[in-house]
Amino acid sequence: MGAVDGYTAAVRAAMQLLSSRRARIAQVGPWGVALAALLAAPRVAAQTPTGPVIPYRPFGFVTGAVSTSSVLRADAICPPAGAVCPLGGGGGIFVGYGRRHRPHREWMLAYDLSVRNARNLFASATLQQFRFDYRWVAWTTRTNFEGFVGVGGGLAVYGETFLVTTLGPFVNVSAGGLYHFSPFFSVGLTTRVEALRFLVPFDTGDGVVRGSGGVATLLASLYLTLTWRGP
Repeated sequence: MGAVDGYTAAVRAAMQLLSSRRARIAQVGPWGVALAALLAAPRVAAQTPTGPVIPYRPFGFVTGAVSTSSVLRADAICPPAGAVCPLGGGGGIFVGYGRRHRPHREWMLAYDLSVRNARNLFASATLQQFRFDYRWVAWTTRTNFEGFVGVGGGLAVYGETFLVTTLGPFVNVSAGGLYHFSPFFSVGLTTRVEALRFLVPFDTGDGVVRGSGGVATLLASLYLTLTWRGP
């Protein structure tokens, strides 16, 4: 009899619980039940395990490039009409080290060397630029391509074969893209427009002073880059 009484009591309790739930549903109606379910859903989702969140891992990279460059506006480094301009187009090499410190941001320190057409005023004119660039990078996991835009600046040195005839600061804007052939190797193109302001006037021996006054010399450059990404 004890077992039967226990079974009966359990059934009676279950019927009372069911009756109380039906009463609550009748009070709030089906729309109230639906609203309660929607409000409870975020709590259920928050309690559902989603696995560990993998933090972003910064990485370093090394870039090398060959470049070609042209003068958009020579300004004070080229004297008035009739005198020879010592700064023309050219090409050279570029090496830099950078770090992707956030998923879509990176910085880079670089050395840029180009041999320029000096119209025989220099035997071999070299423009050396010590650069800092900051870039905003766009990429997705659906493609191996990534694009970027950047700003930067630094110090430019111009003269005869690595010597300093004049120097000054510069600022630049850049844009380009990379195609990743592997997780560690990519090939890309970069375009850059920059404004240089040479601060030291100079005379190349023909009696004409160049680099005095003016606003800025504008250059446009194109770089074919090879980049190796660290682990």
